[in-house]
Amino acid sequence: MKRVIGIDFGTTNSLCAWMDGDQPLIIPNDRGERATPSALARTEAGELLVGASAKNQALADPSSSILGVKRLLGKQASVRLGSMDYEPEDLAAAVLRKLKLDAERYLGFELTEAVITVPARFSDPQRRAVREAASRAGLRLRRIMNEPTAAALARAWSVQNEGDERLVLVYDYGGGTFDATVLRVKGAVCRVLSSEGDDSLGGMDLDAALYDDTALRFKREFSIDPAADPYLSRLLLDLCEKAKIELSSRSEAIVAVPFLRGPNGVQHPSLRIERGRFEELALPYIERSMALVRKVLASSGADPRSVDALVLSGGSSRIPLVSSMLEELSGRRADPRVNPEEIVAQGAAIEAARLDGSLPSSFPGFEFTDLCSRTFGLEIDGGGFVPLIKKDEPLPSLGQRVFTTVEDYQKSVEMHVLQIDDDSGGGRVSVGRFLLPGIRAAKRGEPRILVEFSLDEGDMLKVRAKDLDSGAEQAVSFFDGRDSMLSPVEKALSLAERARREAQGAQLDSALMAELEDLCALALESSRMADNDKAGHCAMLLEGLLSELAARSSRRIMA
Repeated sequence: MKRVIGIDFGTTNSLCAWMDGDQPLIIPNDRGERATPSALARTEAGELLVGASAKNQALADPSSSILGVKRLLGKQASVRLGSMDYEPEDLAAAVLRKLKLDAERYLGFELTEAVITVPARFSDPQRRAVREAASRAGLRLRRIMNEPTAAALARAWSVQNEGDERLVLVYDYGGGTFDATVLRVKGAVCRVLSSEGDDSLGGMDLDAALYDDTALRFKREFSIDPAADPYLSRLLLDLCEKAKIELSSRSEAIVAVPFLRGPNGVQHPSLRIERGRFEELALPYIERSMALVRKVLASSGADPRSVDALVLSGGSSRIPLVSSMLEELSGRRADPRVNPEEIVAQGAAIEAARLDGSLPSSFPGFEFTDLCSRTFGLEIDGGGFVPLIKKDEPLPSLGQRVFTTVEDYQKSVEMHVLQIDDDSGGGRVSVGRFLLPGIRAAKRGEPRILVEFSLDEGDMLKVRAKDLDSGAEQAVSFFDGRDSMLSPVEKALSLAERARREAQGAQLDSALMAELEDLCALALESSRMADNDKAGHCAMLLEGLLSELAARSSRRIMA
């Protein structure tokens, strides 16, 4: 029996889905709800709550809770809940673990593998953080799938009898991120043409804008400052989110907080929020999304009026202003058969069934091709950038190029792996630094170093380097942007391993070699004793040693 589930790991809510016969089924959680809030909170007893319970506790104790941990993956070292620090990967794992347990309870058997969706613009460090979170949740990640691609697959499944080729625009406005994707779809075959997005644009920003406006009205009309009371602030933010949702189907909503003590005694503040005012606040954010829609249509070579189908995904895509602006741009109304909140999870379930070989025979020849979300390459001597895999190349993708040294008799090369938003070089993100020791000793420009980048269907990067003369070969070892997310003990061990590796490419005197061995021994000792203070001191010393190693051994590279 198949054991692969589809998970839409969202910023605001997460869903789990399963192929039940020939239809994707949204699996309810232990409360019977189809969506689980991606909220976490720590109780006074030390229990980590996930879902609705955590969201409820957030109102009573804001400092012990967090909403939107997805935005922190691959970007932040730790999160404090109450008196405890957590890695974002552990918090994300707690959400995934709950989805897994709820699905097992519903289906009646153990689940071990999953397809998990992420925004198309998620960076390599963010995708690796999702993979790590899945591992910590007890799930083998069969594939990381782009959210708009999953949405397009779900729609293709529901209208699989459409024989003509269609140009499909997916507008994915979720809680924390935005993506726009253009696809060619014919029957069971989907081909992504282009994708654009912003991983810092989402429904949470609309909530915050409405909150700021409402808080000003509280101060002006009731002389009550929500910012001065963290409990009132969290409650008001929650009420603004609910008002935003209500305004998608009504012309006005009420935000009311009874029994508040203000300068004039106990009050019962109540504010009427009109849809027109909310749209004024939301317009700058929605215009940002429309600019990306126009950009993705242009990069795919499509005229807006040539769109055959418009697919909405994500709760914020229900905002009437979004629909009207998209209709004005494309002349097309959104597909009414799509549930924006559930379509991504449904697509993940379909892909899970495809990987498991259990798709019904009623949908033969099912296939799709996704694209690389960003350009990947190497930083070379002088700060230049050489792309090896370019944005919008079909996945899986492979890029190769031969590089060489910049100094005579250089014994190692260090390659800085970068990803950028586009060919203009904007939005540089450090993926990692890759060291290749043992290269042939020769004059500058003579060694031939083959570097190979490979990107799988989940947009995950692997790097390999080989000296074509000496045969020395090394696989990538990412540590930049990763050490900052480790515990003190893990960071000390990681830096010790890196120092040993980099020492292979440098001429070290006996004193420096002795210092290296002492620090590596100290890192191991602090690990055995679980001594974070000693490990933190060791890590600081190791960072100084690495700077010394870099100064003694040129490791620059050029094309």
